[in-house]
Amino acid sequence: MSTQRLTQLLHPNHKQLSQLTLVALVFIGSLLMGLVPLISGLDSTDTQENNFIIPTAAELWKPVGEAIE
Repeated sequence: MSTQRLTQLLHPNHKQLSQLTLVALVFIGSLLMGLVPLISGLDSTDTQENNFIIPTAAELWKPVGEAIE
């Protein structure tokens, strides 16, 4: 028995979304999720005030190298 048939048995008055509606919902949802980094990036445009120090891979692995030596 197919999933659609089971759904019709469990929910007889349930209307299925059309494929065009589903594509539109996925498209709008992906646009909204794609805007999240852009919106959060607007808040941190002044990086000169914040002194961010990003460690390099060599700095992260330095304690491991010292422990081996």
